[in-house]
Amino acid sequence: MLNFYPGPSKLFPGIELCIQDAIASGILSMNHRSAEFMQLYALVQERFETYYNLPKDYKVHLISSATECWTILAQSFADRSFLHIYNGSFGKKWMEVSRQLGIEHSSRVFDIHNTYTAETENTTADIICTTLVETSNGTYLSNDVLTSIRKKFSNALVAVDATSALAGVAVNWEDADIWFASGQKCFGLPSGLGVLILSPQAIKQIETNSSDIHFNSLKRIVENGATFQTTHTPNILGIYLLAERLKEIKPIDFLTLKERMSYLYTHFSNHPSLQPLLIENSVQSPTVLTLKCNEEYTSQIKKSLKAQQIIIGSGYGVWKENTIRIANFPAHTNADFEKLLAVI
Repeated sequence: MLNFYPGPSKLFPGIELCIQDAIASGILSMNHRSAEFMQLYALVQERFETYYNLPKDYKVHLISSATECWTILAQSFADRSFLHIYNGSFGKKWMEVSRQLGIEHSSRVFDIHNTYTAETENTTADIICTTLVETSNGTYLSNDVLTSIRKKFSNALVAVDATSALAGVAVNWEDADIWFASGQKCFGLPSGLGVLILSPQAIKQIETNSSDIHFNSLKRIVENGATFQTTHTPNILGIYLLAERLKEIKPIDFLTLKERMSYLYTHFSNHPSLQPLLIENSVQSPTVLTLKCNEEYTSQIKKSLKAQQIIIGSGYGVWKENTIRIANFPAHTNADFEKLLAVI
C-alpha cells in the first residue's frame, strides 16, 4: 500500500531493519529508568543538535503526541493568557482545548489565502499559539512570518504546533520557545510518539512559574528530561526509530520537498477536475497539498486509487466534502508521485 495520507503516512525507507536492530539490541525490554534508556534519550537530543541544527540550550522532551501538548500547555500555564493565531481546523481545535479548560484566551483567525501580519496585531498575551503547517488546508507560516511573531510578542512565550512540518522543513528554532510535533508525519514513524522542544526561556518560566497539579505537567516533564527520563513509560521503539531517522535529515531534502511541491502545484493548476485550494505561493506548505474537487469526483478518485493500493487523504473540517489532501513527506519518492499522478 502506497500511503499519501497526511499522517499516519508512509514509513521511512529501511524502517524494517531498524526495528529488527532495536529488538536485537535489547533496548525494548529495558526499564525506562535504566542507563541504557537514558543513553538512547540523550542520543535523540544529540542528533537533533547534529542533524537538525537545534541549539544546545534547547531541550528535547518525549511525549505521546502533539495534540497532547495542547492540554499540557493549558494545564501547566493555567494562570496565563493565551492568544491563538490560526486559519484552520487544527489551530481551532487547539484554541477549543484552552477554552474547555477555562484558560483566559483570545483568537486571531486569518484567511487561508492571506499571510498573517503580526505587525498590525493589537492583542497581547502571555502565550502565543500558532500552527506551522495547518494540515486541514495545507497552509504554512513562513520563517519570515514566525520571525515577525517573535518580534511582535517579544515578552511572550511563542508556542508552535509543528506537526506536518518538523523533519520536512527548515526552521529557525529561536523564533519560538515551545515546538512540538508527532512522529507519524514528516519523520516517517509509526504513530504514538511526540516530541516537545523547549527554549531556555520556556524552561526557566516552567521551573519558576507553572502549575504542577497534573501528572504530566511541564514542570515534571522538564525535571525528568534533565536526567534523560520521562514522566511515563514511553514508546521506546518509537524513540529508537526517531534516533535512527534523525541521522537522515539533510537540508537538501527540505529543498527537494519544496521543488516537488512546486511541480505538483503547476501540474494540478492544469488538471481538468482537481485544482489547488491555495493560489498564493507564500502560504503554500511544502508538505501538504490540498486540492479542490466536487464531492462525486472525490469519491470516484479515492475509490480508483484504493483499487491500485494508493491512499490519499480526505478533506478536513469545512473543506471535508470538496477537497482531497496529499502528503509530500520525506519518505515519499519521486517514483511514488509518478505512480500517483499516472492514476489521477
